[in-house]
Amino acid sequence: MTADDDERRRAFETLYRVTLPSIRSYARRRAPDDLAEDVVAQTYLTAWRRCDEAVAGGLPWLYRTARFTLANHQRTERRQLRVAQRVTDTTELAESDGTAAADERSLMLDAIQRLNDDEREILLLVYWEHLSVKAVAVVLDCRPGTAAVRLHRARRKLRDALSDPPDPQRSPAHPTTHTSEVPS
Repeated sequence: MTADDDERRRAFETLYRVTLPSIRSYARRRAPDDLAEDVVAQTYLTAWRRCDEAVAGGLPWLYRTARFTLANHQRTERRQLRVAQRVTDTTELAESDGTAAADERSLMLDAIQRLNDDEREILLLVYWEHLSVKAVAVVLDCRPGTAAVRLHRARRKLRDALSDPPDPQRSPAHPTTHTSEVPS
């Protein structure tokens, strides 16, 4: 550890010790206890990563960081609620509608479930979130060309899954591995 690293650590520890009660109170006034503790932890993690800025900015910088962190949590929560509501609405519609459209939706949902998480994610980002391939590349932290190839492969696998619906009598798409007992 260099002298600069040691000085940086001491400056952060002092900032943490002096400001923790204020940041914790700030978070608790704005969020339930479990979320407040997450906000505090993430605020100080950000402060550690950007130690020079945090030490120079002091308490106001930490308040701003806590505010942004809390806003991110709230946006995530709202987004998850919207997705859950869409899934519920789709499921209710499929269950309440006795037409061929309900059967098609059911086949589509089943086919999507048979994809792996990455394939499902890219399809949902493009078709549900209406993101462009370029935006998907940013979300997935890859090049646009890579995202385009992944999207093409996911579409192909979905098409294949739709053309070959699961047979309830057939073995599952993801077989489990069984181990035989070894006598001791």
